Amino acid sequence: MTQAPPLSPAPQPGARIPFGWLDRWPVIVLVLIASIAPLLVVGIAPLTDLYGHLGRFAVQTELAQRPGLQPYFTYEWKLIGNLGGDILVELLHPLLGLEGAVRATVMITQGLGALGLLLVSREVHGRVTPFALAAIPMIYGFPFNYGFINYALSMALALLAFAAWLRLRKTGRHRAAQVWLAVAGAAIWIAHTYGWAFLGLLAGSTMLAEVWTQRTRPVQAVIRILAACWPLLLPVIPMVIWRAESAGAAMSGWAWQYKLIWLMSPLRTYWRDFDMASLGFVLMLLGWALASRNVRFERGVGIAAALCMVFFLALPFRVFGSAFADMRLLPYALAVAFVAIAPASTRKRALMIGGGLAIAFFGVRMATTTAAYMALDRQVQAAIPAIDKLPEGARVVFFSVKPCRTRWALAPLDHLSGAAMARKSAFVNDQWQQPGVNPLKVHFPAAEPFVRDPSHLVLREECAEAPSRPRLSRSLSRLPRGVFTHIWIVGEIDRAMPAPTGYVAVPGAGSGLLFEAVSGADQAAAR
Repeated sequence: MTQAPPLSPAPQPGARIPFGWLDRWPVIVLVLIASIAPLLVVGIAPLTDLYGHLGRFAVQTELAQRPGLQPYFTYEWKLIGNLGGDILVELLHPLLGLEGAVRATVMITQGLGALGLLLVSREVHGRVTPFALAAIPMIYGFPFNYGFINYALSMALALLAFAAWLRLRKTGRHRAAQVWLAVAGAAIWIAHTYGWAFLGLLAGSTMLAEVWTQRTRPVQAVIRILAACWPLLLPVIPMVIWRAESAGAAMSGWAWQYKLIWLMSPLRTYWRDFDMASLGFVLMLLGWALASRNVRFERGVGIAAALCMVFFLALPFRVFGSAFADMRLLPYALAVAFVAIAPASTRKRALMIGGGLAIAFFGVRMATTTAAYMALDRQVQAAIPAIDKLPEGARVVFFSVKPCRTRWALAPLDHLSGAAMARKSAFVNDQWQQPGVNPLKVHFPAAEPFVRDPSHLVLREECAEAPSRPRLSRSLSRLPRGVFTHIWIVGEIDRAMPAPTGYVAVPGAGSGLLFEAVSGADQAAAR
C-alpha cells in the first residue's frame, strides 16, 4: 500500500484513466438510480422503526385535522439535534401528502448518501473510483435498516458538506471554507448530532493528514487544525442547553458482547449467510487494498475511516439517550475506507480485477437488498389489513410478539401500529418518549404502563422473561380495564389463541390477530 497526498490532483486531459467512464454524469445518475432501487419497489420502506416515525409524522403535520389524536399526542417544535427527517417531511407534506412525504424522505436520504460518497471520491482522487461504488451498499447497513432516518440523513449531508469544503480549500478559498463549515455544521447538527460529529471527524482528519504530510511542528499543527475547523464548534452551545433540559450527557451500556454482534452486522438485512459472506468480501477487498501496490489510500479519508473504527470500539451502547450509538458508526467506517482507495497504476491487471469486483459488489448488494425489502414488505402487507378493520380514533394496544432468540432478519412489524396512527388516527402504544429524542409527547395516564415504547414488545410464552420484554400473556393480564377499544397482535403468534376477556376476535385481520372490546351485555351473550 502507498499513501496518497491529502488531495490527489485531477488526471491530466487525455490521460488514460482506469474506469474513467464512472466519472461521467449520465453514469453517475444511473448509479444514483440503482442506489435507491430497493426503495422504488416498496411503498413505505420496511425498516424496523419507520412505521413508528410515520405515526409521529402524522401528529407533526396533521394534528389539527385529526381529532382522534388530539387527546393523546402533542408535537412541540424545539431546537434539538434530531430533526432532519421531521423537517424534510414538513417541507414535502403539502406536495406529497403524509405517506408520500415519508417515502420521498427516505429516498432523498439514500440518494444524497450515495451522491456524497461519489463526490468525496471525486474531490480526493480527481474522479469517481469503482471503490466509491462499493461504498454505497454500506449506507444500507444495519443503522439504516433499523430505521434511523434522521441519523442517515445527517450522515449523507455530512458527506456532501465535506465534499464542498474540500472543493473550497482546493481552490484556495479558505475563508469561504470556514463560513461553509459554520453554516453546514449547524444545519447538520439540527438534522442529527452524529452527522455534525462525523463532519468534524472528516474535516479534522483531512487537516491532520495535511500537517502530517508537511511535517508541521505539533503546536503549529494544532493551531492550523483549529483555525480550519473551529466554526464547527458553533452548535456546542445549543447542544449543551438541549442536553441540560433533557437527558443530560447520558452514556451507558459498553459491552464486548454487543461489539462482537455489531462487528458481524454492518450489512445485516435479511439472509444471514449472504450478509456474512458480503462482509467477508468487504474485508477481503479492503485487505487486498492494504497490501496491493496497485492502489493507494488517500491519507485524510483513510485517517477518518480509522477514527470511525476507534470510536465504534470506544463508544457505549447509548449516548445522549440514543441507543445503538456505537453500532451506527461501523458501516460508515467501511464506506469511508472504500472511498479512500484510489488506483495507483493505470495498466495493472490486478487493479482492473479489484475495480471490477468493487463494481460487481455494488450491483449484487443493490439487487439483493431490493429482493430483501420486497420479502420484508410482504410481511408488512400481510399484517396491515387489520388497520382497515379499525374505526377512526380507535384506542389500540399493540403487541409485537418476539421469538426467544433474536433472528438475523430485521423485524419490519415492530412499529407497524404507527400506520394505524397515520391512517385511522388511532392511539397506539409504541411511540418513543426518551427525553430530548423527539418533540412528540404522549398524554394518556389511564393507559399506563401501555403508553410508550417498549410496552408493545413481548415474548412468546415459552421464552424466559426479561425486564423490558414480558410474555404476551403477562402483558395481556395487566391491561387496564375499559381503556383500549382494540388489541392488535403481530409477530410470533398462536393463531388459535382465544380472545382476551372482554374482547372478541375480528375476522379478516390479515396475518395478525385483532380483538375488539365488547360491552357487558355482549360479554354475557358470548358466554
